Amino acid sequence: MENIRYCDDHDYMNIQYGFKRSLVRPAHTMYVACLAYLIYNMDMDYVTKMRYNKEKDLVFVQRQDRLWGETEHTFEMHHLEQMVPAAVTAMKNMPALDPNGILTIHDMADKQYLKFYQDPKYWNQELKEEFLGETRSLWDTTHADKYGGRIFDTGSLATREQQAMMDKVESEMDAAFAKHGPVTPPSHHIEDFFNDIEQKKADVVRASNA
Repeated sequence: MENIRYCDDHDYMNIQYGFKRSLVRPAHTMYVACLAYLIYNMDMDYVTKMRYNKEKDLVFVQRQDRLWGETEHTFEMHHLEQMVPAAVTAMKNMPALDPNGILTIHDMADKQYLKFYQDPKYWNQELKEEFLGETRSLWDTTHADKYGGRIFDTGSLATREQQAMMDKVESEMDAAFAKHGPVTPPSHHIEDFFNDIEQKKADVVRASNA
């Protein structure tokens, strides 16, 4: 047994050790570093406690920090907005409308997000609607119907006031056409350039045939 060499005591094992030390160990180190970075930067936007100031223009929010504690942050109310949903047909499925969902508020000044649990037991019901109303100014009453928007309304008949306004605009346009005649939009300089070339070609052909 004394003359038998240990399995690692061979030259061919240098290849395996070299591969492990040059590739496997650095890859494992990078994997652990990336995993630690991801854990450190986990989603810490969930709000655990929120309070108004006396004037209700500031909110003091406690959120989890990266050391798994809690830190208080201050936000101005007029910067907080609920983000406009991209698809109106998905309004009914939004987590913000789910009694047990999560409401996301965006601070448009500092580019931060706040996430609130919708469960009523976490809210002061006397202040909840006021807070939600102040953070819905971007899309409240404007995205409830896919046919009705801020500018166009394609899903219903015009009201009497709207119809009267359209008739007034149409009559004013007719009067302007009657007074000034049809409008001829100016041509583009590139079109004028090529039209001049075609006209000169036609003049040359006409002169050669004369």
